[in-house]
Amino acid sequence: MLFLELIKKNDIIRRYIVMNSFDGVLTILGIVIAMLVAGALEPRIVIISAVGVIIATGVSGIWGGYSAEKAERKRSIKVLEKHLLRNLSKTNIEEEYKKMSLMMGLANGLSSTIVSFILIIPFFLAQLNLIEKMQAYYFSILLIVFSLFVLGYFIGSIAKERHLQHGIEMIGAGVLVGIIIYLFELIKVI
Repeated sequence: MLFLELIKKNDIIRRYIVMNSFDGVLTILGIVIAMLVAGALEPRIVIISAVGVIIATGVSGIWGGYSAEKAERKRSIKVLEKHLLRNLSKTNIEEEYKKMSLMMGLANGLSSTIVSFILIIPFFLAQLNLIEKMQAYYFSILLIVFSLFVLGYFIGSIAKERHLQHGIEMIGAGVLVGIIIYLFELIKVI
């Protein structure tokens, strides 16, 4: 419950979650559309491609977010020590800064990872022959559109303004990704 409390109170963690979830959704959308356009209908290929990207971006997000936040917080402690004329190591302030660095790193990496895994569930179902291969694409794209809308709606609620408009704008970003990938296929660049 500490994490949910931090989301409510900490705007940086909220930003990390929204930005990285958005990155995860658009990344999976890119993989799904590219595989569909390329005619790679085997769920296993989509799963392997997506899982590789999910793991890489998850580790990168956690590690990079934690490292950046740790460096910023160490800098803040040094500035605070200079003003207070005392060492703050092994104090509650230092412990709180360490905890926040870890939480921000986790928010940075796990938000993309969790959302991305949810979006490829249909391909796992197709791999297990519970749904058809093409249904996996349709369901995944449906989940992607829904996720984009929810992220936009959440942004609207943070800003306390037009929730629906923000949701539709996020879907627009997904449509743009789809169009760009499809155009590459049309002009046979790839």
